Amino acid sequence: MRLETAFEKIVFLLGAGASKDAGCLLSTGMLSSLRKAIDDLDTKSDEYIKYKEDFSEIYQFILASLHYQSTMRNALSPDSAHLNVEDFVMILRQLIDKEYVIPYPLIGNWNDKIIKWELRNGDVFSQFKDFIVLQLIQNWTNHNKDDASALLNPIVKFLTVSENVTLNIFSLNYDLVFEETLNSPTLRVLDDGFSERIISDQKIKYWTEYFNHPSSASKVNLYKLHGSLNWEYDSETEDIQIKDDIHDSREPLIIFGSYSKMLSFDPFLYILSEFRKMLSKATMIISIGYSFHDKYINNLLIQQLSMNTEEDIPKKMLIVDPSNNEKTENDVADELRKIQDSKSINDVINFKQISPERIELIPKTASDFYKEYFSNNGKKFIEELESIEQADKIF
Repeated sequence: MRLETAFEKIVFLLGAGASKDAGCLLSTGMLSSLRKAIDDLDTKSDEYIKYKEDFSEIYQFILASLHYQSTMRNALSPDSAHLNVEDFVMILRQLIDKEYVIPYPLIGNWNDKIIKWELRNGDVFSQFKDFIVLQLIQNWTNHNKDDASALLNPIVKFLTVSENVTLNIFSLNYDLVFEETLNSPTLRVLDDGFSERIISDQKIKYWTEYFNHPSSASKVNLYKLHGSLNWEYDSETEDIQIKDDIHDSREPLIIFGSYSKMLSFDPFLYILSEFRKMLSKATMIISIGYSFHDKYINNLLIQQLSMNTEEDIPKKMLIVDPSNNEKTENDVADELRKIQDSKSINDVINFKQISPERIELIPKTASDFYKEYFSNNGKKFIEELESIEQADKIF
């Protein structure tokens, strides 16, 4: 099988674990780090000091709510290990919007405190959300450049020696690990859907669906399903553009802590559509560091993995995650079914049935996976694809 043909049949899906070796935190780690950031307010920030006591109490309140919800979903085995900052911010946004969709026992016990927080600082919930976004930008997704370079070095070497190969990578992450490591001022290896326009002698990058352009020398298409730290919505022009300084006061255009994981405008609609289209054409889906806690993504994966390719070959998903070291494909299929079974306020239908035969576990870190699979000119990818196709011929 030709290398170019092989990568036309592969779709990559990245979760937080794909950036962990570059220094970015997982979502569960972000929640723990938030507690420390609140405790350290005296020495690290003047802007939010007056909110410290309220932030601390609100943190405990929301954490109690998350624990309660986890227990109600699974009374025998609460899923507290998967409490994460996204769920935390989701409840915080409900408090901001006055949508108290929080378990009644907690509202009953804490209603007086909620009123007290707002009377003392009327904007306390909004300030807390801004504080969390600041942590997300400045600390939790702030990768180490040397570590990121080491992490992606196998991919860089592979792309250097491999011609006419394009990697289609869909990411649920906000960080800039891939963009800042693969692209340089003189060479653009990665396309992100944005291209430059010169306006008033300034170069500004706007969303243009710039992928696979004939004149482009790039070999990586990066589709960021949940937005990015350097995306910004310009309210005056209603354009989506790239901003150079991600550490200023503007909130990036990301889907963060929201019930709805999809926004009804581009780039989000376009990227989701491309994800669905490429999944339908793929023989092999490679999930790297994804926890499977986004149900709408799971729906697409499960539905596509129940189908065959145009050549009637059963599709397969490789799950790269070091925590799967002691699990079987049956275990992972059962865990995914439980995730899809747990109802939330916006759920109507979630697909649940996935055959363990459509799953292959690779208990490796992202770093080890890249080193092994992108070496020898991508030989392992070809072997995996040929194994899938030959297994179908046997039966």
